[in-house]
Amino acid sequence: MAREYDVVIVGAGMVGALTAVLTAQKGLTVALIDKHSGRYTLSTPPAYDARVSAISKLSQKLLEEAGAWQRIAQDRLAPYHKMAVWDGLGDGYVDFDTHYQQGQTLGQLVENAVLCNALMKSVHDTRGIDLYFDDSVVVQRQVDQGVEIDLASDRQLQGSVLIAADGANSQVRHQNGFETVEWDYGHHAIVTTVEIDQPHESTAWQAFGEEGILAFLPLPSVDDKHYVSIVWSVAPDDAEQLVALEEADFCKRLTYAINRRFSALSITVPRMAIPLRQRHAKQYVQEGIALIGDAAHTIHPLAGQGANLGFADVSALVLILVKAHQRGEMLGSMKVLRRYQRARMLDNIAMSASMEAFKRMFMTQQPIVVRLRNMGMKLCHSSATIKRQLVAHASGIR
Repeated sequence: MAREYDVVIVGAGMVGALTAVLTAQKGLTVALIDKHSGRYTLSTPPAYDARVSAISKLSQKLLEEAGAWQRIAQDRLAPYHKMAVWDGLGDGYVDFDTHYQQGQTLGQLVENAVLCNALMKSVHDTRGIDLYFDDSVVVQRQVDQGVEIDLASDRQLQGSVLIAADGANSQVRHQNGFETVEWDYGHHAIVTTVEIDQPHESTAWQAFGEEGILAFLPLPSVDDKHYVSIVWSVAPDDAEQLVALEEADFCKRLTYAINRRFSALSITVPRMAIPLRQRHAKQYVQEGIALIGDAAHTIHPLAGQGANLGFADVSALVLILVKAHQRGEMLGSMKVLRRYQRARMLDNIAMSASMEAFKRMFMTQQPIVVRLRNMGMKLCHSSATIKRQLVAHASGIR
């Protein structure tokens, strides 16, 4: 006999865990499935985890609603008040800060593992969530009242709706034949944590130049030493060479790439090179199934918006499911799930397209394009109106 739930979620990462908590808080019954244990071992600063997320104000509010944000120690959060971007092949420069809005920060940098750990504590403290960890979906099939699922553990579940939050290589998306539009960016992102020679000024720094696209993202200082998380987007061959360099040589290349704004002193965690691929599902929903987060869309990390897009998916889907539940509608019906698709698809496509255009514009070294983009950056830097729009976008306020 299958155990019945309103919502079955596959994937207990940031997006899946947040979805589970917010839906259960509204009185829906939830099954949360993940092939992992749900336990996170946190690093000890300054060995910050290489994978971090920039959390907008809107995303922070959702995490507070779930009771997760309050569980994160203040010394694991790095608020940033300013963003500074420049073109290494010209004199284009733009910066913007909280002066252009009513607020104290643009967002907060937090390690993914720290955020996942806090969300998992909220999951365990929220009534109405059953956990199926160290387990995975083997078979799923449509039934009259939703979706029936066979797990590797031989347990059987039935849900009114199945939510795929199982990441960029979503098993649920593949198993159910969701078509995607996707291509390689031709880049790998090198991520690690670096000690720098001076304070980062609570600023997210980004440089575009012959050394690729490089972001220096602020992390909390420790014992008057200063740290940043880097995301360095370069061609695959270059990524392989940079990861293979001795630490001192890597730091020299990194210092050059950031236009010597900082000197990289040392690396505190091993470097990773992550292939970058753009992916967008043509449809987010089928009868009984919805894709959210990276299962539905992935974008270039240069704007740091991946996690925030996923959390925006969560916000929209939870609101739609809760209202449908209150009305007595079938949660997995296309009538209900298309509301979610309409709410999120256009915004996600627009972000994906803008990131692709931005990446192409800043990766080229053609003189005419370089000149035009430097002119555009100067225009942005001199316009208070544009800066207010950029601040609103960066902080998640529309």
